[in-house]
Parts: sequence; C-alpha cells; structure tokens
Amino acid sequence: AEAHHRLARKAAAASVVLLKNDGILPVSAGTKIAVIGELARTPRYQGAGSSQINPTKVESALDELRAFDNSISFAAGYDNDGGQTNEQTAEAVAVASAAETVLLFLGVPAAQESEGFDRDDLELPTGQLELLDAVLEANPRTVVVLSNGGVVRVSGFADRVAGLVEGWLLGQAGGGGVADVLYGRVNPSGRLTETIPLRLEDTASYLNFPGDHGHVRYGEGIFVGYRWFDAKKLEVSYPFGHGLSYTSFAYSNASVSANEHGLTARVTITNTGSLAGAEVAQAYVSLPGSAVTRAPRELKGFAKVMLDAGESREVEVAIRRQDLAYWDTRVSQWIVEGGDYTVEIGSSSRDIRATGTAAVTGDAVSVPLTMESSIGEVMADPIAGPIIMQSMGGGSGGGLFADPTVLRMLASAPIGRMLGFPGTGVDLAQVEGLLAMANAGIVPPMPE
Repeated sequence: AEAHHRLARKAAAASVVLLKNDGILPVSAGTKIAVIGELARTPRYQGAGSSQINPTKVESALDELRAFDNSISFAAGYDNDGGQTNEQTAEAVAVASAAETVLLFLGVPAAQESEGFDRDDLELPTGQLELLDAVLEANPRTVVVLSNGGVVRVSGFADRVAGLVEGWLLGQAGGGGVADVLYGRVNPSGRLTETIPLRLEDTASYLNFPGDHGHVRYGEGIFVGYRWFDAKKLEVSYPFGHGLSYTSFAYSNASVSANEHGLTARVTITNTGSLAGAEVAQAYVSLPGSAVTRAPRELKGFAKVMLDAGESREVEVAIRRQDLAYWDTRVSQWIVEGGDYTVEIGSSSRDIRATGTAAVTGDAVSVPLTMESSIGEVMADPIAGPIIMQSMGGGSGGGLFADPTVLRMLASAPIGRMLGFPGTGVDLAQVEGLLAMANAGIVPPMPE
C-alpha cells in the first residue's frame, strides 16, 4: 500500500497543470507562506457516484506543505460546503496580510459535481469569489490552487492573481502531489485536456443543452471543444493542451514525412531554462481545401520528453493513417482523403512552434449513382456526365444546360427531379438505364 501511495503521489504531481506563473512559483525556501481555504485542510480528492473508492489514506495539501515549512499559517476562509462568513473572511485577510505569499485553495463543492446530473454553470461558489477579492486586496502575491472535476470560469480573476494552478481531483495522494509542485520538488508538466472558456455562452453546446423534454440535440457535430473555439476564432482563457513549466523549451528542425502507415512528424526540442523538465510536443493536423467539413486543426499525436537543462533531443510523433480518415456517409466507410496535409507542432493548440506539410495518397471512393444523386454529382461522373450534358443540350445553345447559370442553379438538385422540367429530352427509363451503366462502368454510345 505504501508503494502504491508513493506512485499515486507521483501521478498526482504529473497531473497538476500550471496555468499561470508570474515568477511566484516555485515557492522559495524561507518565504513566509499563508495557506487559505478549507480545501487545503479537507481535500476533495475524488468524484461522487460509482467512481468513489475507499483510500488507504488521504493526504491534505496543508499537512504536506507544512512538511516543507512547519511555520505556514492557515485560515479556512469558507466551509467545506462552500459557505462563508464575515468572521472567516476577516481571519483570512489577517493571515494573508501577514504573509509574503498566499496559497489560496478554491474549488467546486462535492454536492455540485457528480455523475447523474450536470452543473448549472462554470462558476466557483460566490463566497469563495468574495474571499478571493478580499485576499487579493490584502496581498496581491496570491496563488490560486483549484480543486474541481470539470473546468471553472477563471476569466474573472486570472489576470489579477500572481499564479494559477489547476489541481483537479488528484486522488488520495493529491495533497502531496500539489505540495511537490508548489515547492518545486516536481517541475509541472500536466496539460489541459479541455479548453477553459471565457464564459459558458462561448461553448459549442450552449444553445443545445440541456434540450427540451429530455431530448438533447448534439448540434455541434464534430466541433467539440477546441475544434469549436478554433473554428469560431473565439478568445479563451486557456487553450486545449496548455500547461506551463518552471523551465522553457525551444523547437527547431521540424519535418513531416508520409508513408503507407500515415505521417511522421519530427522536431528537435531544447530545454533552454535552468531546470530539468518535461515538454509535451503536440501534433495537430489539417487538410486545406478538404472536400468535407473539418476543424482548423485536430490533435493526432503527442510525445512527452524529459530534458535536463540545456539538453536537446529529437522527438518523433507518429500519426496513423486511419487517424486521418473521415466517415463518408455516402459509402458508410472511413475514407482517407488525398492531399497535402499540414502538421502543426506546438506546446498547445494555440502555441504552434513549427509547421510542415506532406502529401498523402487518398483512398479510392466509388459512390453509386442513384435517382437521388445530385445533378452536379452525375455531371462529374466520367461516364454519365457527358451523356447527360449532350442529351440536355449543354454547349449546343438550345438545351436546358446551355445556360451555365441554370446549370449551376440546378447542380444540387436530385437528378430524378429534372425529369419534371420542360425540355429535358430524357425520360425516367433513359436516366435509370444511364445510371445503371455508369455504376457498372459501361460506356454507352453518345446520342446523335
């Protein structure tokens, strides 16, 4: 159990995401620290419902921080259910005023997050936000440490705090994991697996959820998460894939190549800072000019590399061919579209450091022609197209398709509909026969 607990602490520290750091972290030895927030003393470390387990023991952040410095002062600031009193605020302000640095623990109460129901908003409890305002007025050198199962809106205070740490629900050893990151025993390397929006109204499902009478329309389609924010060019608080380190990294010598198995992206990453740390190189793929709707970029691979200060290493990210495919509803198959794919390599979905392209050979797609096929699709067929054009008088000056404006107008209409237009010169049997021959690859004689 002890070995497992040590592993849980290592995993917790690796999961912490450093969102913002104005140089206040890691905490320097000898700094007079105040810890504020009941969540530091009574941690929320797991979700509710069927995810609950019985821990062998639970570490609190307050105890583990005091293991680094037993002179740390503490004020609860609020109750564990999110409630808050004037006396608690006054105590927290007094403790913050006497400290050099404040570590303020905030989060979503357990009663507001569980399986089986959804949160009503992205907000922290009102009492916690009021406490944050009071603490910041007393001491602007404040780091906020969050405990939450899903994202919370930080746009109301992120620009006013000196540091912001997303701690999530870190399990029974989460208190030690957070302490290790705050004091620099562990260099943070966690990354956001979802976008933190400026506001709830910016999210893709806002107008569709929770739906009506128990029915929800998934109107966002493929534009979920960062794909939506990028497609709409919306500003966000922190983008998908974001996460800071106590060191810095540079990217160079990027290249992208294609093979029968997919794409391979390579890039050299150098630790340009003074501390050892881990970088997560992320490969985002797009296909400019695609024939189908796509997001501006999609994460298709990533690689995490640990580097000593000053060390460089080439990182390789393999992107599988099947991960380039889209679902073609016309043939009910996954299809890889041919073309020049762009691969953007970066530290987040909005921190692109290098770009490369590679040509990918597409899958052959044979779409059967039916009476519901559009006129444009039939006209594009190498067999049926010329026959239809000739029969409809295209290019002769007297037929329905002689006018290119009319042809463009009718291009999206089903071929079966044109039989009702005057002057078509073809009947149902002729069109059905022509489509059957085109599907079979039989070239019929051109009409005289």
